[in-house]
Amino acid sequence: MVGVQKIRLNNLDINVCNALIVGIIIAKHSPRIIGTKKKNGESRGVMSFTLRDSDVDTINTDVWGSEYFVITFYERFLVGDVVEISSPKISVKAGENDAYRPQVSSPFYLSLNEGTSDVNIFSGDTFSFFLPLLHIPTKPCAGYCGLAEVLKLSEQTNNVYVDLLVLVKSIQPTKSIRTKKGSDMTVRAVEIIDNTTPGSVFLDMFEIDTIQRAEEWCPLESVLFIADARVSWRSRMVRVQSCSRTVITHQPHTPEAEALRLFIRNQASCGGEVAAWAAWSGERASAASVAQIRDRLASGSPFSAALHAVLTHLDLEDLVSTTNVNIEDIRVRFADHTGELTARLPLNVLGDIFGYNADQLKMMTSDDRAAIRWRLLLEQCSAKLGVTPPRVIVLTLRRASSADPIPLN
Repeated sequence: MVGVQKIRLNNLDINVCNALIVGIIIAKHSPRIIGTKKKNGESRGVMSFTLRDSDVDTINTDVWGSEYFVITFYERFLVGDVVEISSPKISVKAGENDAYRPQVSSPFYLSLNEGTSDVNIFSGDTFSFFLPLLHIPTKPCAGYCGLAEVLKLSEQTNNVYVDLLVLVKSIQPTKSIRTKKGSDMTVRAVEIIDNTTPGSVFLDMFEIDTIQRAEEWCPLESVLFIADARVSWRSRMVRVQSCSRTVITHQPHTPEAEALRLFIRNQASCGGEVAAWAAWSGERASAASVAQIRDRLASGSPFSAALHAVLTHLDLEDLVSTTNVNIEDIRVRFADHTGELTARLPLNVLGDIFGYNADQLKMMTSDDRAAIRWRLLLEQCSAKLGVTPPRVIVLTLRRASSADPIPLN
């Protein structure tokens, strides 16, 4: 291409004109409509993405143009695409704007304007060189925060950002929510775990591209390095969110990521969640009454407990009546002399209790399901619970025996 200067990110300079830059998109963020053009009233918009062309070199890029142009650009180019950028404007980063962008290595940023800059899918001989770059975290893996520390964070008004190395435990279906401004927004929650606590945290994603990428993630196999996740609180429950600063690296190529994956695999083969809670607490789950468990819930810290109580609610019809095709647990309730406690019963634990998986239970008649639930309903039961406030998860459940301890208060 005549007059074009091919250049790497580590050699950028604000005096370079007609630059040609090749790299892989590692993150992108939704378009924003910023007003109208005075001459024809057409809406203007901007979107951004983050580009990488080596193990260490990354840069943020803004795309400016008409609303139609920016939205079309957003839909056309995806995370993982290798692109070539022609004639970008190269500018020095401004500190006030940098707080809302992913952290990158370059002291510059690129601006692409409709009609003056061009972006195309790269198909050159070096295409395969860029693909592994998608799996390199944008920050050092050694500096990540464990979920145990996240769960200890107290609610704050200021933004708190953390880097996480986690494994996907479950992926929730997408849902639509109404924002404070009255607009509809799509959100998807992913349950994440690590090797610092048996408790889990939910990652909320609002970016359409990230929501779609989650379709390819596999529970208990996909490792994520999440740079600059924003911590949030909902009903006393700590969550993390993907935001304009966040870069999510799927299956990072690091020793720490492989160690985490092996840790979770070994945990699953050595007793699963029950063993994990026991190992984490350093002892067997201690006997507790409903009141004692509810008191400890207020502390906000994860814990495990053994409960001797009457199972007062178990409705297997929830498996049939729900519209959630990805249902992973059902609600149960226990009662003893100190009060009542609501918990979630995972479907894999339900299968262990009754010997039927969720699909088999769904195929049964209502009378058959009723007969099965009455095996435990209104019976004295012994349950082991894992608690990540305010969530209470049933790890095991069986009919109580005379040997099970009953707390007196």
